Amino acid sequence: MSEKPKRIFISNRLPFNISADGELKRGSGGLVSALLGVSLDEPFAWFGFDTDKEEAERLRNKVHEVHPHLQSYPVYISKERYEKYYDGFSNEIIWPLFHYESQLTNFNRENWNAYKEANEIMANEIAKVATDKDTIWIHDFHFLLLPLLLRERLPQVRIGFFLHIPFPSAEQFRQLPVREEILSAMLHSDLIGFHEHSYLRQFTVSLKSILGLDTSFFKADINGHTAHLGVYPISIESDAYKAKASSAEVQQKCDYYASVSNVPFTILGVDRLDYTKGLELKLFGLQRALQKYPELIGKISLIQIAVPTREKVPAYMDLKKDIEQLVGSINGQFGTPEYIPVHYIFKSISEVELLALYRSSSAALITSKRDGMNLVAMEFVMAQDLETPGSLILSEFAGAASMLSDALIVNPWDTDAIADAIKQAFDMSLDERFERLSHLQEILARYSSTKWALAFLKDLEGITQISRRKVTDIQPKQDLWPAPLKKSLQTKKMKVVLDYDGTVVALAKRPELATLLEETKHLLLSLHEKMEVFVISGRSKEFLESQFDDMPIGLAAEHGAFYKFPGEKWQSRIASEIQAWYPQIEKVMNDYTDRVPLSWVERKRASLVWHFRQSPADFANFQAKKLHDELQIGMANEPVSIAMGSHIVEAKATECNKGHFLRWLIQLGNTNLDSIICIGDDRTDEDMFRALGEKGFPIKVGAGVTEARYRLRNQKEVIDFLHELVIAKASIAALRNLEQTKAEKDSSL
Repeated sequence: MSEKPKRIFISNRLPFNISADGELKRGSGGLVSALLGVSLDEPFAWFGFDTDKEEAERLRNKVHEVHPHLQSYPVYISKERYEKYYDGFSNEIIWPLFHYESQLTNFNRENWNAYKEANEIMANEIAKVATDKDTIWIHDFHFLLLPLLLRERLPQVRIGFFLHIPFPSAEQFRQLPVREEILSAMLHSDLIGFHEHSYLRQFTVSLKSILGLDTSFFKADINGHTAHLGVYPISIESDAYKAKASSAEVQQKCDYYASVSNVPFTILGVDRLDYTKGLELKLFGLQRALQKYPELIGKISLIQIAVPTREKVPAYMDLKKDIEQLVGSINGQFGTPEYIPVHYIFKSISEVELLALYRSSSAALITSKRDGMNLVAMEFVMAQDLETPGSLILSEFAGAASMLSDALIVNPWDTDAIADAIKQAFDMSLDERFERLSHLQEILARYSSTKWALAFLKDLEGITQISRRKVTDIQPKQDLWPAPLKKSLQTKKMKVVLDYDGTVVALAKRPELATLLEETKHLLLSLHEKMEVFVISGRSKEFLESQFDDMPIGLAAEHGAFYKFPGEKWQSRIASEIQAWYPQIEKVMNDYTDRVPLSWVERKRASLVWHFRQSPADFANFQAKKLHDELQIGMANEPVSIAMGSHIVEAKATECNKGHFLRWLIQLGNTNLDSIICIGDDRTDEDMFRALGEKGFPIKVGAGVTEARYRLRNQKEVIDFLHELVIAKASIAALRNLEQTKAEKDSSL
């Protein structure tokens, strides 16, 4: 009986630890709640690092004792390697760079090597447990290389990756010396998730500028694999959090806070003491509010909880010192014996205390410089009592701003904007506060952290990849060819169908430069003596005629709209009305040629092609997508198809389709599909590969997702392959002649 597929989660640390009294303690945070919320009742596994072997084994046994369905896998890593991987690379390179604090980065090859080793260790341990039928969900920036490492070990396994921090701008990301390795590794995921749309947008821009990949906001193709992309803003367990905040214990604490407060309006700040959280900007904003609106002095105060983190790191030590000085400066400037503007608390507080502060505060102030999501904003909203509603002031650079639009959204670097938001919250009527807060609570009540996790897993487990079809690399040498291909060569009537650009000839900067080499002509003539050869291209009749002269091979121009058999005249397959769309599209393409330098329009009888290979890349790509969309919408009811290719936008009659032409050619000659070798390199050739399906030998040239079952790495390998094909067929013919001669001799005896 085969093992049931399971879900496997990976994070830097496991969601449990053992307390001093030996009890199993569940970790806090939205991720733990979300993942345990979807999987505690079914078999699943969770991997995380541990630097203590004995403690790791104790934890594994304790988790299994309490949660029989959960297979806990503490992965041992030495303290020295962990520090280099975690502190040295994850937190000193990725964390500051992705939060736009590149001046704090300190790239070190030794730490990068430790990061790679840590990812390798994790991959090896997962591979011992996982099967190709499982679903693996990797969490956060500690494991950016893990998708590739797992794909190498488990080619068919489903892999999800979620980044819980912002993805930076392409210019920022380019500063990372190992940028290509990281992006390429991430793309071996089946689904990559982000909290916010802008993070996804920056990721796709980086794919284009660094790897040269044309992507959409929904997927990216690389080396025959499709990585799907999506936005999934995490939430909290809203109903449970609201219930906890309404408990008698929390209410008792709220009453106590109310009895000792001497100001009518309390602003709450809860942040880790991290440079990304913008604590100094928050204090500058409060200071500006007291300067700009002196009537607030004595009436508002800020309670700032600063949770200690990485206290031995110099940057954090300096930040602590700066914050404390700023707090002292504000209290010295505006405080009195009866009034303290800023209550600064540098320690963690209990959950009951935190819930009571959320519930009793008049406003929460969050001024993150960059924040993947910021769950504090959500916790404040759900902990509030609608009978005494407060206000949320939220940085536009926190991912939560994309969901919580009824908050007062501010630019944290604009101290006047923060000051004005504080004053607006102070003056806001009860009705407006109720309307804003009730709407925020309604949003969060409908979207819990469990629903977030289920949504991601549903999309991940629903992916059926074209790339899950195994694409076999073909070596040019016939000794290494797959057995089915060798067997098919015994067939007398074989057909080879070849694309032109990128297949018969190498790609050129300008199409007119991609001319047929003399040695390739001789090769095709030799091939023609052994089997039927057909070249099908997007090129015009005139161009193909000029290259192949009177060579005895079949030609198809403009993706099959026109064709010519050896020794015959060109014929047309066009039945639709081209003039219904041709003049209008030509005019639109000419307009884009005027605005994009070095772009130009290629005019054919049944198609128009806008080329931009030599144009400024970023600008031209943007304009190409715009042109593509404009034509798709404008020509929706006309007999024309619009497609983007490699540095082109093409409009062509519906008959201009290589797949349609190949089917027609097969039916015309009553050809056995298993005797067809079809080779091409671009998107238009995928139509031919689909036409063959599971039959014959569709061969993709180069990288990229494909419907083909075989792959040659580049155009040079195509030529080498065709040479070997000639040799192989000649050997078969010679052997067949030898056998026939022997048979004739035997029969005459």
